[in-house]
Amino acid sequence: MMAVNMERFVSEAKGNGLRALREIKAGEVIHSCEPYAFCIAKDFLKTACQSCLKRGESLSRCSQCKTARYCSAQCQKQAWPDHKRECKYLKRLQPRIPTDSVRLVARIIFKLLSQSESDQEELYSIVEHQSHLADMSEEKKEGLRHLCTTLQVYLGEENHDLSQLPPGLDPISLLARVTCNCFSISDGELQDVGVGLYPSMPLLTHDCQPNCVMIFEGKRLTLRAVRLIRPCEEVQHIKRRLSSFLIELLKESQALLHRYTDVVPDRNALTLLLYYSDPHPSRAVELLRVGKLQHYQGRLEEAQGSFTQAYDIMKVTHGTAHALTNEVSRKLSECQAELGRV
Repeated sequence: MMAVNMERFVSEAKGNGLRALREIKAGEVIHSCEPYAFCIAKDFLKTACQSCLKRGESLSRCSQCKTARYCSAQCQKQAWPDHKRECKYLKRLQPRIPTDSVRLVARIIFKLLSQSESDQEELYSIVEHQSHLADMSEEKKEGLRHLCTTLQVYLGEENHDLSQLPPGLDPISLLARVTCNCFSISDGELQDVGVGLYPSMPLLTHDCQPNCVMIFEGKRLTLRAVRLIRPCEEVQHIKRRLSSFLIELLKESQALLHRYTDVVPDRNALTLLLYYSDPHPSRAVELLRVGKLQHYQGRLEEAQGSFTQAYDIMKVTHGTAHALTNEVSRKLSECQAELGRV
């Protein structure tokens, strides 16, 4: 799909980028791919399936390392090729667990050494990824050196294998590349449950008025157009993310809404929605949350309006087959059915 819809190009002003090979309509999938390597975020190791990333409180645990968790026997079997080599390292370090970046780089190293999978079909290979080591401050370089030490402790006696890595991909360079080029993998609630390396995606440039958005279903990344993209137009995704202050403000407002649903007006939460460009998946998720609250309060017409807005956005950003879009559709149908009975 990558070769059909996009190509790599070099811009004199911006460097490497991706541009459309044909006209792409709003809501159309531009590209979809699995990660070259990924790992579950440390905070979600006990509650997220190592294969499909579904959340749960009663997941089965790997009998060896006691760290990896799965929602089914099928998921455990599917995850085994990626988990089998790291399993003994996680077991040896118990109860300590390395950082996300160290575990991700270890998984990348395992694949590079086994040569069972390559990224040659990608438009941008791992070897080509920028490390930006030359531009880093001494403080950041020192941080990378600490991570490199942790990686060496994690890999233990098999450190000698690192000499067999492709030229230019020594551990500290790999850590720097991953730091600069990996993507957080978010769930339906837009919580970052994992981190993955998608080799061609670092070619995407950022813009405050993007023509595409990045959506995850499990660990699979899907790039969708949010407006008409013309042939030879650069493909750009959103640059803005909520600042830590706004994230805390959003959490606080949601806590208040749940605690004082009879006195706090929805507009306190809706003002935060204005931060997002439209259509944006974060806006749709917040509208879904507000709609659920309105529905719970019995304010059916307002809830119907919120669910309708959320669905109109998700049709473009997520697609009609996405699990979250289906959830909004069900909520909207419930509202309409209840309004019909009033």
